[in-house]
Amino acid sequence: MTTEIIPDSPADSGQPPLDGALLQLIRPSASRLASAEGTSVRMLHEDIEGLVRHLPGNGRPFCERMIRTVLWAVLSDQPPNAVVDGLYWLGSTNQAEGFAASEYVSVAHAMVRIVREISGQSWTTTQGSAWIQFYMWMQPYVIAAAQQVASQQEAARRAQAAQQEAARRRAFDQVARRSPSQRAADVDVTAVAGLLDDEDDDDDGPGYGQIMLGMTLNPRRDD
Repeated sequence: MTTEIIPDSPADSGQPPLDGALLQLIRPSASRLASAEGTSVRMLHEDIEGLVRHLPGNGRPFCERMIRTVLWAVLSDQPPNAVVDGLYWLGSTNQAEGFAASEYVSVAHAMVRIVREISGQSWTTTQGSAWIQFYMWMQPYVIAAAQQVASQQEAARRAQAAQQEAARRRAFDQVARRSPSQRAADVDVTAVAGLLDDEDDDDDGPGYGQIMLGMTLNPRRDD
């Protein structure tokens, strides 16, 4: 089977299509991996837990997602655009959950070791090379999706920060335009003082809230 990458795919990186001969080389070992999917997920989790700096959640959903997406891409005879969309979903989901795109190399090495271990005596160096080529082909799509989501996350973070800063400035401007008596009337300073003093319960003497309350209710008068 010869696959083609659809140029308009959202995760298209312009790389060459995946050679159908490569799929034929890795499918027998992928079938063995599929027959031991639960074991494969457990092995992947154990292998990368100490290597990857941050695994989303407890790491189990991430490992299941990686194993199942790889098996689906290799074994299901999906159309090329569906495979790319699946890889795009994988990269997007992992990024959204906090997985760093720089860690995919460690995950790919771990998955090759797992396939080799499950294959046992049937494993060959040719299969090993084919699996490495498959992950090299797969990686740009996953990372492209992760980068797009990361850009969206950063844009959303900046927009939220800008909105919060604008709201603070509006509040400060409104307070600055009021007289001292209006400011005191607009704020329940006794309640605010109580909230501030809750954080100072372990300190001796008057709390910060009480000091601020006294300054508000008894403004200093110049002689």
